[in-house]
Amino acid sequence: MVIAIIAILIGLLLPAVQKVREAAARSTCSNNLKQIGLSIYNYESAYQYFPNSVRPATGPRISWTIGVLPFIEQGNIRNIYDPTKNWFDNTTNTSGASNLSVTSKTIKIFVCPSAQHPTALDGDPSTNTWNIVALTDYAASTSVSHLATNVNATGTDLPGIMQKSTVAGQLIQIRVASVTDGLSNTVMVTESAGRPQIFRINKPFGTPTAVQVNGGGWSRPASDLDFYTSTSDGTSFPGTCAVGCTNGFDYYTQYGGYNNATFGTEGSSAPYSFHTGGVNTLMGDGSVRFIASSVDVGTFAALVTRSNGEVITASY
Repeated sequence: MVIAIIAILIGLLLPAVQKVREAAARSTCSNNLKQIGLSIYNYESAYQYFPNSVRPATGPRISWTIGVLPFIEQGNIRNIYDPTKNWFDNTTNTSGASNLSVTSKTIKIFVCPSAQHPTALDGDPSTNTWNIVALTDYAASTSVSHLATNVNATGTDLPGIMQKSTVAGQLIQIRVASVTDGLSNTVMVTESAGRPQIFRINKPFGTPTAVQVNGGGWSRPASDLDFYTSTSDGTSFPGTCAVGCTNGFDYYTQYGGYNNATFGTEGSSAPYSFHTGGVNTLMGDGSVRFIASSVDVGTFAALVTRSNGEVITASY
């Protein structure tokens, strides 16, 4: 009898404990994004423009995260990292003997505590080299992709606040004044958790490196997020789901591998978290909001663009 009562009490207690743990994890995740927001604005204060990734056709590919490292107490890593070389250069930035495994170091502020497999490593699909760079669960919001044809009929990407720095060979510096839609109405960084493993509705799909999102490594520009809409089951795009159906698309096999016709060399990430009901999102004014999984795709797309002139009336 006593054992039965204890079993019942444990059964009642465990869900409550799990809820408390998740609430704490969600709060920590939100704080991570606040700290990232502070680092971005400290960078902006120093250079008068926001950090953004450089991903030219030729030359070194550099993530926006490299620039903010000194502002999140990771100056030692920044001092070792060589920005004249690609992020995947194994003589300096990945597995070189002299670099103390720079990019394979997990940076706590880049990882959501709710994420699965936070110590896993991402790789470089261009050379089929894996397990060389630690993960991030947060993605800079660069644009509404031209592939999201149900919310972007222009045929070109609609730029966001963290637009990549090199477009058609031109360097781009995004300043506060460039965000004419309003900083509080523009997504800066959002969750795209669990990469490079694909997740669909909280279930893993496939096995890296055979099936994967192109993105996940904190030093990879491909880990930025060009917003796509997905179907409700997270299997394809475009669709009616903006948040939470998948963390990205099967870049490596379904769409033809590296430098494929669909994504080119860009990432294939999507907004996603392991929190119930939505994603933590850093806005351009430095605030962090929890955007619900029920958000309308058009509303989220309007939040991504920095200067498209949308009037946001729907709740999110």
